[in-house]
Amino acid sequence: MKKAMIITTVLLVVSFITTLCLGAALGSQGLRALFRDGGIVDRWSQNISDRADVSLYDADWDEEGRQYMFQSDSATLEDTPDALTVTANVGNIRVRTSTGEAIKVVLEQYSRRSNPTSKYDFTVEGGDIVLTAADELDGTTATMTVYVPYALASLSVKTALGDVEITDVSARTLTAQADTGELDVERVTTDTAELRVVLGDMDISGVQITQSLTAENACGDISLDLPASAPFTLSYTVETGSADLDEEIPTEWLRNVQRGGVGASGTLQRDTGGAQYTVHVTLGDFELDRGID
Repeated sequence: MKKAMIITTVLLVVSFITTLCLGAALGSQGLRALFRDGGIVDRWSQNISDRADVSLYDADWDEEGRQYMFQSDSATLEDTPDALTVTANVGNIRVRTSTGEAIKVVLEQYSRRSNPTSKYDFTVEGGDIVLTAADELDGTTATMTVYVPYALASLSVKTALGDVEITDVSARTLTAQADTGELDVERVTTDTAELRVVLGDMDISGVQITQSLTAENACGDISLDLPASAPFTLSYTVETGSADLDEEIPTEWLRNVQRGGVGASGTLQRDTGGAQYTVHVTLGDFELDRGID
């Protein structure tokens, strides 16, 4: 098991680097970001080595069918907290809007094994929801979905190994982080948002930001849809990688757009005032779409 885990980890790293950094575009700066002590690969390998199974990356359970789900547990929060914190060391986290009056938590466990056993559990204390996992996962993965029926004062979501999806939720402040996995934020309304990925991709679309959005990715891509009509100012920096701007973005929005060497940077602005968007990619690409008017 240990040997297989190490081989799988190496293959994932090599595949990711090959896809992302084909050719000489990686550059010495990107290599240092990847392989220095305490760098991206060092932190990621530590997350992987702490677990005996990386089956989290073997399947998209939504697409492959729910026949692999063998256990579902749920709980309804008795209180209606204004601040919600959701964390996990291993496992996928989803936060979605819902009808009703109370926050509901649903934990689903999946496995291809013939007689799987439960490997995950969650606890609820006030507004803190924590997903825990056994040391030996034995081919079992889990998705915890938190249904929120009302606007929050603050929402914080973090997982060390797994994907994070936040959809159709309203909160005055939003903080979300995926150390190893994908982060998707869609149709979220918030005053301020801080989003971070250490290794994986980030997708931001349909968000309504009144004050500021900060998006950081250490190793992976960021895709961002601009607001459809609201004014904004966007500053972006790609240290090693490229910036792909939608061809339909008006040229009068562009400010100080620079491409050259191994990176890219620039500023875009529509009207004055509005929210401030800040995007930083250490190693990866930045894709910017105009959005739909």
